[in-house]
Amino acid sequence: MHNLSDSDPHEQTVELKIRPSQVAIVALTLLAVVGAALLILRLVDVLILVFIALVITATLRPMMSALQHRGIPKVLALLLIYLGILGVLAGLSVLVVPELIEQGGALVRGLPQVYAGLIVSLKENPNAMIRTLPQMLPTGDQLASQLQALVGTVLTGVLGIGVGVVAFLAQTISVVVLSIYLTLDQSRLERFWLSLAPAARRPELLAIWREIESRLGTYVRGELLLMTFIGALASLGYLAIGLPYPVALGTLAGLIEFVPMVGPTLGAIPAIVVALSISPQATLLVVAYSIVIQVAENNILVPRLMGHSVGVSPVVVILAIFAFGSLLGIPGAFLAIPLAAILQVLMDHLVVHAGVSFAEEPSAGSTNIISSMRAQIRRLRAEGLQRLRSGHGRINLSTGDKDDVDGRVDHLLSNADQVLTGAEYTSGTDTAEVHTALLAEVHQAINKAGEMVEEAKAETATERLDGKPPGQPE
Repeated sequence: MHNLSDSDPHEQTVELKIRPSQVAIVALTLLAVVGAALLILRLVDVLILVFIALVITATLRPMMSALQHRGIPKVLALLLIYLGILGVLAGLSVLVVPELIEQGGALVRGLPQVYAGLIVSLKENPNAMIRTLPQMLPTGDQLASQLQALVGTVLTGVLGIGVGVVAFLAQTISVVVLSIYLTLDQSRLERFWLSLAPAARRPELLAIWREIESRLGTYVRGELLLMTFIGALASLGYLAIGLPYPVALGTLAGLIEFVPMVGPTLGAIPAIVVALSISPQATLLVVAYSIVIQVAENNILVPRLMGHSVGVSPVVVILAIFAFGSLLGIPGAFLAIPLAAILQVLMDHLVVHAGVSFAEEPSAGSTNIISSMRAQIRRLRAEGLQRLRSGHGRINLSTGDKDDVDGRVDHLLSNADQVLTGAEYTSGTDTAEVHTALLAEVHQAINKAGEMVEEAKAETATERLDGKPPGQPE
């Protein structure tokens, strides 16, 4: 029977020795990470302002480029853009703001009458359950007293409100000034931070930044146009229906449109409440018109004005609103979609398409056959990943299905890339026959992958012509 005490005396015991310097390095690293996290939490307000300035810079970038291509200097182009923005604001203040103030004041003053009309309309409703709702709502006198108490609370905190307004104006001016500097020095800043990265990673980092800039700018420009269209359509519709205060209600609907996900629904609520105080017919018209606006927005305005600028699914948007809202409060909820778009770009480039998306086709005069083959491999792999992500219906990995074809193509190309890398490293030691055979093997794999991709494309096109959703079984 073997005893542990009878162990072989020649067995060696391995001792793990940790030097004090290693412990110190680990401790300092942990302290640095904790310190950086605390610093970010302390500077979160500043970081939000910097992010907003970057968004403004990305929004103005296409206009700057268009003016510069016409020979206008950068400073003058930026001045013209801001003068144009001020001109639009001045025109709105002359044409719309007076009417908006008048109707907004009338709406506030008429709230008691609107509320009383709403109570009467509910009491006269033919539905017995709806007629019980006024019993659950406060009376007109109770509502008036509650509003007076609210006004008193607001008046007592007017100093705090004044300080908040001053702080808001200071932050707005800071953001505008910072965006001006970022716009004017954008090229220099790009060159500076790219110079800090290794030369091999610079094309990848530049592609990431350019895509982030494009998505942010397109999103903000589209959102502003969308708010304008929705505000104008709502005002005209409410005027045609005969609602009081159509400009005020339409402007409110346009502004609330900026709220992520629930903006269109929230924007219609004030008009519906006002319509309830008039008649059931007016209420039905407002509800129907609000549905028409939302259908037009989702099927006409959003695809044309914004397209796939953000590229983030609704599920990710909802999760981003919850996550950034809990971390940063109300500003985080409003910035959730741009922040989610940035995270999506980083995930696409650094995780999903890592090592694939940034391949560039070799120049026409390139004589390096290995570089040419590697560019073809990466292009085909990138197309396959994009096709897999943009497919319709549930994914199907059954043998012969297009999703399975993409997987087999990627596996084939991955092996070809490994063979190509080996051929590149051993080109100096292999014989010409061995090197040629390896390149021929890679070339054959590329051709086979290309044929598989073309067959999958042809099958998808045939299914679309037949009116069957792609990927759906017979």
